[in-house]
Amino acid sequence: MKVSGLDLAAESYNCSGYAVIDLNTMTLAKAICLYSDEEIMTNILSDQVRLVSVDSPLSREPVFRHVDREAIKRGFRVLPPNFGYMRKLTRRGWRLYERLSTEGIEVIETHPRSALKSSGLNDCFVLAEKLGVSLGIYRRKALGKDLRDAIVSALVALCYIRGDCLLTVSAEDGKIHLIKPVS
Repeated sequence: MKVSGLDLAAESYNCSGYAVIDLNTMTLAKAICLYSDEEIMTNILSDQVRLVSVDSPLSREPVFRHVDREAIKRGFRVLPPNFGYMRKLTRRGWRLYERLSTEGIEVIETHPRSALKSSGLNDCFVLAEKLGVSLGIYRRKALGKDLRDAIVSALVALCYIRGDCLLTVSAEDGKIHLIKPVS
């Protein structure tokens, strides 16, 4: 079984970081930049991913949600969906959510910077190792922010499946999945 993280960009000409964790081998199997919605869909489907944890508000409309207020109240610096470029990101995220759901793929919302903060760590590679995920060929690579955020998002998906390391900020209009403190 595989799970993935997607650090979705608001515009398709920017890198959307995409990372895949193979749960059978507990290895980071892929970390690449994707661009168009078609490229994102093709990779997720061909990788046979069961769950995608996406760094984008999952909201039909770009409005400031109760879950955003709750996250901010807890000290997490999420940007509201109705804030500037977040409108485009929210609309793109919702389109992908609908397409992936139609394909039977579960999609959850996360915020990588907040997930790192909630974990008590500040490095995605250390977090991966603490959660038992081998970095494989990515261990020694210098990865940009988009790919590091995709890895954190994939680790949130891992925690969602495992259940033992998941922290969720909830309200009546959504859930933002993060990671419990890791020792």
